Amino acid sequence: MEGSLGLTLRGIAYAQIGDLELARTSLERAISLTDEPLTRARARAALVEIALSTGDPLLAARAAKESVDELARLGDARNAAMQRLVLARAEVLLGRLGEARRVVEDVMATALAPDLHASALLAQAEICIRAIATSDARDALSRARRALEGAPNHLLARALVALEQELSRPVARMLRGGVLHDADLFAIEEVSRGGFLLVDACRRLVMGGQLKRPLARRPVLFALLLVLGRAWPASVPRDELVARAFDVRRVNASHRARLRVEIGRLRKVMAGLAAEPIATPDGYTLSSTREVAVLLPPSDDEVARVALLLGDGASWSAQGLAEHAGVSKRTAQRALGALVASGGAIRTGNGKDVRYTRPGTPIASRMLLLGLVPQT
Repeated sequence: MEGSLGLTLRGIAYAQIGDLELARTSLERAISLTDEPLTRARARAALVEIALSTGDPLLAARAAKESVDELARLGDARNAAMQRLVLARAEVLLGRLGEARRVVEDVMATALAPDLHASALLAQAEICIRAIATSDARDALSRARRALEGAPNHLLARALVALEQELSRPVARMLRGGVLHDADLFAIEEVSRGGFLLVDACRRLVMGGQLKRPLARRPVLFALLLVLGRAWPASVPRDELVARAFDVRRVNASHRARLRVEIGRLRKVMAGLAAEPIATPDGYTLSSTREVAVLLPPSDDEVARVALLLGDGASWSAQGLAEHAGVSKRTAQRALGALVASGGAIRTGNGKDVRYTRPGTPIASRMLLLGLVPQT
């Protein structure tokens, strides 16, 4: 019968190639077959990493903190540091970038082996990408490559190259000055620095200066803002604005009355952004002290819009994806079904616990498993 150490190594290998079910099975068997505390702690740490890729990041964050304490208590400083990076990944998926940044900085403040230092820098790069600091992400990846110069690690090196390529790959479309063009993460960084009013249809929010207003849960207001943003600086006739924002074919007096109410609500939401919808003789225009840029998904196809959201590596529910993509839950489910059928998404769980992720584990997350094997 295979021993617990062999099962742990096998589970980690399965996780690294993306077969998380086999990985989980091997690691759980490893835990059941040994009473050796360190082996159990390492296997449990790997299970936390897998859980983060397929389940609730809040629960995974709690488990990661427990795993950090356990590994540190057993004297395994290396893997305790690795597990702190798993915790940082969970904080990223929870949107708590400040906390994730603090965790990674604490790890990097200690003496690290080259591969662990590179893993920490990889995690730092992911945080920078989430914060739309693409130039800082590129710098972190360059430092990670230098960290590996004296101690080559081919798996990490491939991960660095892959993430660098993602930085310059077109991920969305940008409308500026009436011209629509492909946009990579560097272009998105440029318009997110505060000098523009950014209407972001990928994440369904508006940004201006240091302020951000999420509108994923206010679809009508975002629809109005998107129509006005795409037309900026021109005015949009009232009936056209009603038809496009409310998705109606025949505009009547009640629709026009509703438009006035919703415009008032949008004006309140935009407070502090140095921009607001104002009335014109024929309709409304978006008045802004900054140039307006509109960020759009790579295509108007619902499947592409949902796939863009899955690209962040988080585990999504159909309802959450529907809200952020601006589609109905039924439409999101159809798009997800198409992605699962084509291999573009993975479906896990049952009933209310069904979640969708992109294939495999996220690049930065997958690399964190490297430290769990015993060092010889």
